[in-house]
Amino acid sequence: MAELVVIGVNHRTAPVEVREHLALAEPKVRQLLAAFHAESVLGESLLLATCNRTELYAVPRPGHDLLEYLLGHVARAKGKPVAVPRELFYRYEDLEAARHLFRVAASLDSQIIGEHQILGQTKAAYRMAVDARTAGFLLNRLMHRAFRVGKRVQTETQLGRGAAGIAPAAVDLARQIFSSLEGKTALLVGAGQTAECAAKALLSAGAGRLIVANRTLSRAQQLAYDLVHKPAEQICGVEGEACGEDAAEGPVACPALLAQAAETSEGEVEGEGETLAPAAEKGAALAGPETEAIGLEDLPRVLARADLVISSTGAESAVLTYAALAGVLRGRGRPLLVIDIAVPRDVEERLGEIDNVFLYNIDDLNRLVGRNLERRRQEIPRAEAIVDDELRDFADWLASLQVAPTIKLLREFVEALQKAHFDRYGRQFTDADRANLEHFTETLLSQVLHRPTMLLRDLAQRGATSESLEMVDLVRRLFDLDSQEKK
Repeated sequence: MAELVVIGVNHRTAPVEVREHLALAEPKVRQLLAAFHAESVLGESLLLATCNRTELYAVPRPGHDLLEYLLGHVARAKGKPVAVPRELFYRYEDLEAARHLFRVAASLDSQIIGEHQILGQTKAAYRMAVDARTAGFLLNRLMHRAFRVGKRVQTETQLGRGAAGIAPAAVDLARQIFSSLEGKTALLVGAGQTAECAAKALLSAGAGRLIVANRTLSRAQQLAYDLVHKPAEQICGVEGEACGEDAAEGPVACPALLAQAAETSEGEVEGEGETLAPAAEKGAALAGPETEAIGLEDLPRVLARADLVISSTGAESAVLTYAALAGVLRGRGRPLLVIDIAVPRDVEERLGEIDNVFLYNIDDLNRLVGRNLERRRQEIPRAEAIVDDELRDFADWLASLQVAPTIKLLREFVEALQKAHFDRYGRQFTDADRANLEHFTETLLSQVLHRPTMLLRDLAQRGATSESLEMVDLVRRLFDLDSQEKK
């Protein structure tokens, strides 16, 4: 029987319409872990649930179909059947399961390779398992090794350098041009998913003030409110494995956040197909001086204050026109960076001809993203080498917990101890007494070894469980057998 198993689906094996059936918001994850802890099917368990994956890591006990067990619990948690074809799930065991987790933590299995958010999501999943007391000896060691892999990949390679999504790339470009976005005022034209992701990236880059402009004011107010009151990971509706749009595939829906929204919709109102919190008064700045929401008609008024404009509406014609804005822009007296990532374009090209207005469009960003992605692809072999290195160390540690080698090491340790002391003190005795002394010490140490040896043999008969591995590890540490093995 496998000691460690992972089963799951991700963006490679299942489309979003399937993944959303398995999406689990944090309360549901905690609910499932509590159920696992109360039952005896899994010796250890951890759930990694993000927008692009739902995975169960487990130390299973024999006699159960792990996939059916997981699907049954998900169905009960959601209150409805979960019909997901079995062939969409992958299953890895033992070292292959460890390799899969290491690649996930290293962001080699992400939709956008090199993103950093998945490592934080993995740590959060581990914290929930620890809280639920479902992470035991094996998962504790495995997860900390995975965190080490993720950290090494981030620090020893260039895998995550340079934005790989259009919205983050726009902010990356702005940061390059301005050197720093601290204290800068950014104007977001549009309040859809792309604007949300750009806003998240702007906040991470330290932008001093965000102004959200949208044709529907209530949507601008909602985004401005969210920027202040929601955790960063809930602002952008895409996995960080995911925040940002994949240059090749476009925006990806986040089923986990959709599920969470569905579970917490009480008191919210609907507006233009999107879930909105109660709107603030028209034209009011929201949540203090750092955010502001306006309608598109107020663009000329706020452009005088902006340092950066990122426009991403779905309008069929230009929103920022030469006729309406040329006069305002000529009178600014300082540079303005305008990044138009809409298709069709939001910004009339003539605006880029005005002094101190620097206009970039989505093709410019696609070239930047392409270069960043190519740099990331070149770093993949180095990241995979780190995974292999850490997997070898983990495999060596796991192999050291096998019972037969441990018994052999324990006997060799005791025999070496007996011989060293006999050689040191034996010369003080006559030949006859030395023979008796040797027999006495051998018998004594054999009796001392009897109980730990029987315990280890009993563990071997039970099979490799989390508890047996932990006991073997304890014996090895009590007698410092790892040092003995190296000698």
